[in-house]
Amino acid sequence: MIPLTWNEFLEFISDIQDNELDKPQISQFIKIPDISMTSFQIIQYFSSDFQKAKIKKRCKWGDNEKYLLIWCVSKLMIKLQLKFHDLHQWKVFEKLSMIFGLPEEFLMTKWLSLLNYKLKEQPWKPEEDDLLIKLRQLYPGPKDWIKIAKEFIKSSQTVRYPKQIRERFNNVVNPSINKNEFNKDEILFIFREAQNNNKNWAGISKMLPGRTDNQIKNIYNSIIRKILNEIGSSYDNKVVEQLIQNLIVEQNNYDPILLSSILKEGKTKKPCIKIEPNSDNSQTSEPSVQGVPPQMAFPFINYQTFQFQNIYFSYPQFYFPPPYYPLRNSKFNET
Repeated sequence: MIPLTWNEFLEFISDIQDNELDKPQISQFIKIPDISMTSFQIIQYFSSDFQKAKIKKRCKWGDNEKYLLIWCVSKLMIKLQLKFHDLHQWKVFEKLSMIFGLPEEFLMTKWLSLLNYKLKEQPWKPEEDDLLIKLRQLYPGPKDWIKIAKEFIKSSQTVRYPKQIRERFNNVVNPSINKNEFNKDEILFIFREAQNNNKNWAGISKMLPGRTDNQIKNIYNSIIRKILNEIGSSYDNKVVEQLIQNLIVEQNNYDPILLSSILKEGKTKKPCIKIEPNSDNSQTSEPSVQGVPPQMAFPFINYQTFQFQNIYFSYPQFYFPPPYYPLRNSKFNET
């Protein structure tokens, strides 16, 4: 029986309390923070800092909070002789939520976020996909992924974190996904919306029923990459990518050979600028470029300082055509 209070928990693990964590064994499943705390430091930290700032800890956890959670779970595993996959069946996080004074789902989310990268990347099995489909039918809500992850781990004996489960369902196993090839209208629609909405894949997927944001992003990148390969440009060139995007919308075509030929022609073609000689009435001796107004020749600007009602102003002389612009020796106060 797992205790429900912190003092009862310490009494429950008193015989193994001072034993150091088996980090090589734990690190096979969990990413351990780069800190080390003794049992005395753990107990002192929980009774002071963690309890005082418990509400804040529900948001972002630091290394101390993560180490505390790993320490408590590890002690329970040793005391109850549990395996890593038995934690959820024994309701370990349900009991820890009462000890910590935090929601069970919150603790599960923190624990699953500590999973080792290699553990997260385990290949999915067909029976896992079938189980995921059934669980999604039981829990269809937008915030039910924690519940699905909990039931999934219990039933499959495979640890998957909620984000991984959600992405697997939304991008792979969802029965409503359209897995057929994209047609021309869909691809052109994607490029138009990518141009207008700055590549908001999630927003575009809502306008294409049956298509996921991952599918849409992949088809977009695939076409851009083919055109870049044709012209011999790197994929990280955002300027060229924007040019290709605009060209596809303009030409209403995404054929790599056609668009690459247009881009290559644009590179080799020199701009044509028509230069006309100045007329006899021109004020300058330099030629003017068509479409650009000739530069006006202004006289040297001399600033005059004058006094008016005890306030000093400084204006360029050419703003005041004769006889209205002030002279240095003008007397404005004369009646």
